[in-house]
Amino acid sequence: MKLRIVFALAVATVLGLASAQTVTMAMAAQPDTLDPQVTSATAAFQVSKSIYDTLVEVGPDGVIVPALAASYNAAPDGLAYTFNLVTTNFHDGTPLDSADVKATLERIMAESTASPKRSEFTSITGIDTPDAATVVVHLSEPRPALLASLASGWGAILPSEKLSEGHDFGNAPIGTGPFVFQSWLRDNAITLAANSDYYQGAPQLAEVVIRFVPDPAIQLQGLLTGEFDIADTIAAADRPTVESNPGLVLVEEPSGLALVSAINTRRPYLSDPRVRRALNLAVDSQTVLDVAYAGGTPIGTFMEAGSPWLPADITPYGYDPEQARALLAEAGVPDGWTLDMPLPQPYDAHIQAGQMVQDYLREVGVTAEIRVVEWGVWLSDVYGEARAFDLTVIGHTGKLDPSGRLDGYGVESLNYAGYEDLVTADLIAEGARESDTARRQELYGDALRRIHEAAPFIFFGTPGRAYVKQANVEGFWITPLLDSFDFRTASID
Repeated sequence: MKLRIVFALAVATVLGLASAQTVTMAMAAQPDTLDPQVTSATAAFQVSKSIYDTLVEVGPDGVIVPALAASYNAAPDGLAYTFNLVTTNFHDGTPLDSADVKATLERIMAESTASPKRSEFTSITGIDTPDAATVVVHLSEPRPALLASLASGWGAILPSEKLSEGHDFGNAPIGTGPFVFQSWLRDNAITLAANSDYYQGAPQLAEVVIRFVPDPAIQLQGLLTGEFDIADTIAAADRPTVESNPGLVLVEEPSGLALVSAINTRRPYLSDPRVRRALNLAVDSQTVLDVAYAGGTPIGTFMEAGSPWLPADITPYGYDPEQARALLAEAGVPDGWTLDMPLPQPYDAHIQAGQMVQDYLREVGVTAEIRVVEWGVWLSDVYGEARAFDLTVIGHTGKLDPSGRLDGYGVESLNYAGYEDLVTADLIAEGARESDTARRQELYGDALRRIHEAAPFIFFGTPGRAYVKQANVEGFWITPLLDSFDFRTASID
């Protein structure tokens, strides 16, 4: 009997040690907010994935599966979705119910919320809650992309009681997720603690610490010293160091990124498609990908390489500075033309790409003046309503449905590049409500061809996705296309 007691205590001690595991991740960018419905920042969704849940979610294979909705079904006419909820609680102890789903969706749709994702939910005409565990969402027209929106970070479900109180989710998030928010020390770290009552099973980790480390060299040093268990950024020059170290693992996966230099088409001369095509021809996109992003596949429109929605007949512009000069002259661009190019810190790769664009444009007689701005400033002044830029460089994260990438393009006020073309807008809108996949591909294909011709971006391409982890870290993964961090099954061996 004593032997059994000693053995049981030993097992309990081992399990206690395991449950006390902490994973520390180095992350280049800091979220602008932890309120998932008032941001477009990938960094915000990467962190909030651990705090909030969605009705449905994307699995490791890229397939949308049930989450807070244990099951769901669509009406035969596509005009309603019924969701049956799991039994679980929010981190403040209040139970999840249909009122929370209704209040969350109504918040996203409210103009006063100013959600950048509002357009993805405007087909919702009503939300019924026949009982605490059932939600029926009614639509004005079929919206096959709705499930993709509900599976994305901005579809996170929030507690209705806190919403009615005007709770500050941006700084004190409350969800149903696998980890509970503990603290956010600005410019330093966010700390999360395991939710032992998580409805999918308690995480193996006791704590996740996400440190904000914009410098890839410092991320690497932290990996080498054991300070960091995972790092989201690896410089091309540092890959041999990682690959030769048996204690580190370089994880390389397909990416859903579309890397671009966005062009503010509202500005003089940049409003002329000939000028925008010239800028594309002036830049060697493959070299930009190779040098700034450690490789990738060039694209010729606003869709990631390898996407089933990308028409095969759209080819990259290629590098032809002579033709670029001819188009600039034809459009009457004056000598000494100068462009404003704000670039986002802490994204060193984007800054390097912008410097390369600056060099290429100089060769065709165009001056680009670089301003490096803090990420929050970039989001507000460039991507936000101010639109204070001529050129910039950024990567657009993949979306589960093409409508997530393309909604708003073709309507000047709804996209930061200011691209105006009502034919494109109509094609995208029809694609969003079309149920037949083949027809959707035709519609989006035509829209992407028009975007290629209009060239509201200098199109770079799609890189691979790479991160580094300690060899003893298991179970951590990044969601396909959405690039969010999933620690639910993570552990340290």
